[in-house]
Amino acid sequence: MRKTTITMTLLLAGCAGSTSGKVDSAAQSGPRPTEIVHEDCDVAAASADRMDANNDGVADVTSVKAGSQLSCQAYDLNFDGKVDSWVYYEPNGQVRRRESDYDRDGRIDEIAVFNAGVLAEKHRATTMHNRLDTWDYYKAGALARTERDSDGDAVVDQWWEYPKPECPMIHSDVDGDGRPDPGATVDFCKETGYVPPQRQTPEAPQGPDFKQPENLPTEVDSKPMDGQAQPPAKGGAEK
Repeated sequence: MRKTTITMTLLLAGCAGSTSGKVDSAAQSGPRPTEIVHEDCDVAAASADRMDANNDGVADVTSVKAGSQLSCQAYDLNFDGKVDSWVYYEPNGQVRRRESDYDRDGRIDEIAVFNAGVLAEKHRATTMHNRLDTWDYYKAGALARTERDSDGDAVVDQWWEYPKPECPMIHSDVDGDGRPDPGATVDFCKETGYVPPQRQTPEAPQGPDFKQPENLPTEVDSKPMDGQAQPPAKGGAEK
């Protein structure tokens, strides 16, 4: 049975604002669920397929099926005997959910939610308190906005929007009323001077320049095959 994981209100509109900090937000008010709940994946089932990639006797990839359809998979990516990633599938084979443990402590740090196989949300725990504090929302697979609980009280107090990739506008709730406050907006790239790197197509590998003497290949005398004559010595004549 699929367990209800984390009930959240999907916002219909993000932060729409400017550097003045005058932001209209559809953010839900009050505390929100921060518990990290693991969805069931019966890796102990007798019918599960197990692959031991490094032959240590412990399954590194376990695949669980519902009938003939793949339901979920558990991955031990660093061969330490602990699951690092859980992947869940729709009946049509598309990924619908992924749980990840990035710091190898055996606890889930991030839950990614997919819609028709495309990343739609990420619910993240970015501190050591083992609870959600950051919610990312994607549009067409690209990060569109983020909501954060920066002080650990289960109430969102930061709203990040991305008018440019990697250059968020960060709106904050300073007075504690649950809404972004005028004058409390930070333009991350402007304030820090950060310039996102140019994304260039990798160039094809270049071969050596044989016009330069140091790049000429070294000549090596080859060993003659049986029954073939020896090559003539330099400066001598063939006999």
